[in-house]
Amino acid sequence: MPAQEALKPTKLTEALVRSLEPADKPYTVRDTAVKGLMLAVNKRSKSYKVQRDLWVGDHGRRRLIKTVRRTLGTADQLTVKDARREAMKVIAAIQDGVDPNDSGNKPRAESWTLEHMYEEYAADMRARDCSEENIQNVLARKERHLKDWSSYLIADIKRTMCRERHKKITTQNGKVSANQTFREFRAAYNIALRVADDPDALPDNPVKAVTFNKERGSERVIMPDDLPHWWERVAELRNPLRSTMHELGIFSGLRPRYLVSIEREWVHLEERAILIPKMKAGRSFALPLSTHMVSIAKRALELSDMMYPRAKWLYPSRSSKTGALIATQVWKERSLPSETGHILRHTHRTVAQRIKVDPINRRLLLDQTVQGIDGVYVHEKALFDKLLSDQELISAEILRLMGRMEATENGPSD
Repeated sequence: MPAQEALKPTKLTEALVRSLEPADKPYTVRDTAVKGLMLAVNKRSKSYKVQRDLWVGDHGRRRLIKTVRRTLGTADQLTVKDARREAMKVIAAIQDGVDPNDSGNKPRAESWTLEHMYEEYAADMRARDCSEENIQNVLARKERHLKDWSSYLIADIKRTMCRERHKKITTQNGKVSANQTFREFRAAYNIALRVADDPDALPDNPVKAVTFNKERGSERVIMPDDLPHWWERVAELRNPLRSTMHELGIFSGLRPRYLVSIEREWVHLEERAILIPKMKAGRSFALPLSTHMVSIAKRALELSDMMYPRAKWLYPSRSSKTGALIATQVWKERSLPSETGHILRHTHRTVAQRIKVDPINRRLLLDQTVQGIDGVYVHEKALFDKLLSDQELISAEILRLMGRMEATENGPSD
């Protein structure tokens, strides 16, 4: 089931739960029988969760405190009937103004299990307004690589254990997976160290013993001399809409998952921007559109209208299972496997560096964090205009390297 279909509530049954399969991204299915109960599906497990708003105060003067989410157990541990019964207990407590996650017997950090540590980490990420997709990916990696540690007390997880597990994941799943897993473990453990009542009760972070892998492969770029040939092959793709997707990818430097999820209503050609409501860090982002990028967006809108009428995404496709319109899930081409996707973001950054765009502006154009500058400032007119000017310079240089200089002299090329 694609992630987009998770928005459609349905009555959970044992047969349905067994039939659900993992998709490219984690997703949830909400139960219509008990409002607030949902099944979260990732690549390795299916877990029942309950989510409801916590309100306090008398009738007419009630105020929303927060949204409470609690994990009830996995589909292997609970039947649908059991999950509904447990969910109703949690919901009843929330309706009484009680946060079930803040019970009086809540374990202190010194006695957290790894499972509880990650629950606290997920709660912390939500408090920082991180995207739910990122949170589910973190939990999925924990489930995939550290599941056998779930019941371990974090105080008992030794440095040698972390070091050996990092090596094992590196061998079996690759350098990036190993590094990601233990960066997240380190961040979660740091929360425990921060809130522990007895600072001497927990050992120092055991990830200190891990030697992280070098990930230079992810920093590859398309070399300047290869750009003309790259453009020829992209322009010749059978699907012209995907051609515009990769073209916008290299001219914008957007992370691939945000590129493919652009909604048509986010595209504001008159304002020369694509307004993305929520990015990786949880903030909104206004992507400045150079003259050539405006022409790419116009072409994509026209092709999308023609190929997928009434789709809400700029780059839609059809679900292979249901035929429903969904946002494109695949951002790499089989014919160009190592020259599409994240490499386009690195290429944009490298071109900006070659022409000496201000380092802070280079980062802002890619929605990367800059110390002391909040992402919301990108919306301010004075800064946006400067970023738009730099985007024009980067686009002109990419066009020049592609051998398409006519675009800067006679208007954007098609």
